Amino acid sequence: MNEYTKHLKHKMMMARLLGILACLIAIGGIVLKYLGLLSDWLCIIAISYSMATIFTFNSSLQDIRVGNPWQRINAICSLLLYAFVIFLIVFGFTSDQLQTNF
Repeated sequence: MNEYTKHLKHKMMMARLLGILACLIAIGGIVLKYLGLLSDWLCIIAISYSMATIFTFNSSLQDIRVGNPWQRINAICSLLLYAFVIFLIVFGFTSDQLQTNF
């Protein structure tokens, strides 16, 4: 049982640390937008992707408690946000809002 407890603590700490990293990426996107280094589209994409990642990590945290409905809710929210990010990227390129400099 001690090894399993150690595994769960490690899983929780990794999910928390990666969630904090995703929050920092979202905050960085807002700061870069405020400084004028990032366009509106890229800022929204960065924030949406970070939120989807946070929901994914939160879902893995909820995995520790068996039978918890919040795990499914977090997983559904993360899938919806990942789909929204894909939609934003496709729509941005097709409407020439996102442009490449290549």
